[in-house]
Amino acid sequence: MAGGLNCILIVVDTLRADHLGCYGYFRDTSPNIDRLAREGVLFKDMHASAIPTGPGFTSIITGLSPIHHHYYLTPWNIPNLIDFDDAIPTLPELIQDLIGGYTTAAFDNLMNFSSHMDHMVRGFEYYVNVTRTSKPIHHHVRGDQVNSRLIPWLRAHRRENFFVFVHYWDPHTPYNQPEEFRSIFHHEPGRLDDLEVKTAPAGYRYVPGWGRVGELWEPRPEEGKPTIDLYDGEIRFVDSLIGEVVEALEELDISDKTVVIITSDHGEQLGQHGLYDHRGLHESVVYIPLVIWAPAMLPTGKIVEGYVQQADIAPTILSILGAGEKDLPTFDGVDLLPIIDGEKPPRDEIYIENHEQRAVVEGEWKYIRNYFERTEELYNLEDDPMEVVNLAAEERSRVKAMREKLFRWVDENLKGRLDPMWVQMARWAAKWAATFKYDFPDLRPRPTIIREAKQ
Repeated sequence: MAGGLNCILIVVDTLRADHLGCYGYFRDTSPNIDRLAREGVLFKDMHASAIPTGPGFTSIITGLSPIHHHYYLTPWNIPNLIDFDDAIPTLPELIQDLIGGYTTAAFDNLMNFSSHMDHMVRGFEYYVNVTRTSKPIHHHVRGDQVNSRLIPWLRAHRRENFFVFVHYWDPHTPYNQPEEFRSIFHHEPGRLDDLEVKTAPAGYRYVPGWGRVGELWEPRPEEGKPTIDLYDGEIRFVDSLIGEVVEALEELDISDKTVVIITSDHGEQLGQHGLYDHRGLHESVVYIPLVIWAPAMLPTGKIVEGYVQQADIAPTILSILGAGEKDLPTFDGVDLLPIIDGEKPPRDEIYIENHEQRAVVEGEWKYIRNYFERTEELYNLEDDPMEVVNLAAEERSRVKAMREKLFRWVDENLKGRLDPMWVQMARWAAKWAATFKYDFPDLRPRPTIIREAKQ
């Protein structure tokens, strides 16, 4: 791949793929992202390697899964909770050390977590934290604050080769978008004629991106709760900000030498599975977008089917910017350029982690294991796209096979070492109890679970 290209990696926090037009959503939430998808490459089956924020971003900048980078937590409210391994190189460090000649910049504030994510600063010549404070202010930052610093920076550095990482918190709660984006979408609770309704092969009706009919999240405005209307308005807001960035690249006459990559750290349950947050490993949380826009060097209108993940982003960017494969560290991710060119197939199975669960997805089947609650879930994603029919009790032989596949993956990657998921959760529970004087609310560890399951 020719050198001398710029790259802007945009990570839109809490962005579900199925709430974007280019991924089939029925609302016009994303005209600018849709345009980039039409002119670039869209990965239809992109999934997180890890969720939520801390693990997801760490996988993006290291090319590793949590089982190797050990960053299972999002340490927003407890100091000194977790420390990243300094021996693991990050993407901007590799750009500086292996390629050279690049100005690296980040527009981000993950350093504002109480336990600072200092690995998000490493390798950046410029780290622009628009909060201008060390206090734990993070998800309240609005995207127009980011653009007010980002676009002037692009103008000032347009004659340099650059790698820029941009983190927009929108559409993470709280929904604090400008007023014109708060009323752009309106659904009347209890009605279906203003939504798209489909019938799943499993036999239930559902609204894509919302959930099964009869279980939709539909609070009335006077209840003061977050709504999907506001979530979609946040997406339309951040989409407009991405449009401003692309417009700036075109005005500066550098769009033809700049690669723009758009992805997310995780999605949002939006009321599905009884949750309005990003817990769990259901598709509502782990199915995220990936669009690569580089019309001067990549195919236009290309849709890649097959599983890819966050850990693929770092090796792909290094390949785009001209790093030699022999110089690279070992990644869990792969370079996506040969997959785009049709030289290699994408994966047919993937593994996903959070701080208490692991999942394996193989074809249309998905198995989720909660290591602390001793629960198992099995879904047929083609028949049951909303993951409401848990087949674990009926498909015992399939559950056994996928459980064994997951255990083999864990064992092969740990190579006899302690499982870092257990280590991090034990530390989190102890720190939580010491800080807040009550037990961690979600942790119910049973250390015999793996041994019992293998019997």
